[in-house]
Amino acid sequence: MMNTTQEDQMYWVGIDWGEQKHTIAICDDQRSIVSSFKTETTLEGLNMLVTRLHEFVGVVGVAIETPRDPVVVRLLEEGYTVYPINPKLSHNWRKCTSVAGVKSDEYDAGMLALELSRRHESLTAIRPKEASAQEFLGLCDALRFLIDQRTSHLQRLRAVLRRYYPAALNFWEDITAPSAWAFIKQFSTPSVLAKTRKDTLIKFLRAHRIGLRPCWLERIDKSRQAAAWPASPTATGDELMALACVAQLQALEPRIKMLEKEIAEKGKGFEALNLIESLPGAGKSLAPAITAIVVNLEEGDDTGKQLRCMAGVAPVKDESGKRVKTVIRRRCNKRWRNIFHLFAWCSIRRSTWANAFYKLCRERGDTFATALRKLADKWIRIITCMIREKRPYDEKEYIESLRKGGSPIYERLCG
Repeated sequence: MMNTTQEDQMYWVGIDWGEQKHTIAICDDQRSIVSSFKTETTLEGLNMLVTRLHEFVGVVGVAIETPRDPVVVRLLEEGYTVYPINPKLSHNWRKCTSVAGVKSDEYDAGMLALELSRRHESLTAIRPKEASAQEFLGLCDALRFLIDQRTSHLQRLRAVLRRYYPAALNFWEDITAPSAWAFIKQFSTPSVLAKTRKDTLIKFLRAHRIGLRPCWLERIDKSRQAAAWPASPTATGDELMALACVAQLQALEPRIKMLEKEIAEKGKGFEALNLIESLPGAGKSLAPAITAIVVNLEEGDDTGKQLRCMAGVAPVKDESGKRVKTVIRRRCNKRWRNIFHLFAWCSIRRSTWANAFYKLCRERGDTFATALRKLADKWIRIITCMIREKRPYDEKEYIESLRKGGSPIYERLCG
């Protein structure tokens, strides 16, 4: 039976998680390791971990180097406070506590527990969100990942075709179309295309619902010149690479469509989506992604600050002696940062004040990326205000506020 002293004690847990085993260390208020053990990454091992933690009544925090893992989900279900630690931060802790550069699973788990006991007030714990909000964020993250994969395969396919099959790029201006992938799969080499009869190509175009405009008839006539291009010495390998890219693109496309349909259906349950869709340049692709980010943030006065920091648009100061400069925030959610940078770029073409602000930043000497970051920072402030007041975006209203504030952006709009 546990004594009174142990019940009044507070304990801090550090978990060095791995693919084969998890190493756990527990320390008390006196920063002494009172227990250390290992568990398997199986369901039995997870149950053993929870059982061992239940032996210590006063566990007030658990440190682990991941925010997403079955271990984290189970600990949150058991009511424990979990602190996700950035691996770069734990690496710096390790360097501070060991000059010799000691590294082992037991040492890392103990270091996490000890540092959590003294730094927990400055760290942020995982706050459980609504299941629907987490599911929506997961869908949007999966969609962005698959789109990134598709973009990577398209770039590789374009580079390979440029080497061994330039005629295919001349035949298809839009290599992102599924019909172009089917064309490359059926006519995979310049010699095959050059020998193909005209009526076969016409039949292919009609099968993919492509009208026979004069430009297509001209391309069909030029297809016989495909073999006249200089032959690449790596043509065999390039052909196999092109076919592999096509196969991966054709496998990705239906999954992307499925995710887009699921996101559109799930998004109907979020009021914030209707507000975000009113933003110029958000569209049907970026609006759900921005909504998923917003609904997973904690509501409060510092919501805008959280979003600016996590999306990486809020700069940080680098000061040393007399040298002071403002630099980009490196440690942030890179996917969120890409989403807001892309939205800022799209808004330049749809919003007059955003276009004026971007050009003003470039004239002042800012780089393309810096100008987009500053514009994204302004949009985040607007989005935060929209969500707080539950009002859609109004371009005229915002420009009027620029006029009242004497903004140089309004002066530029007026010429």
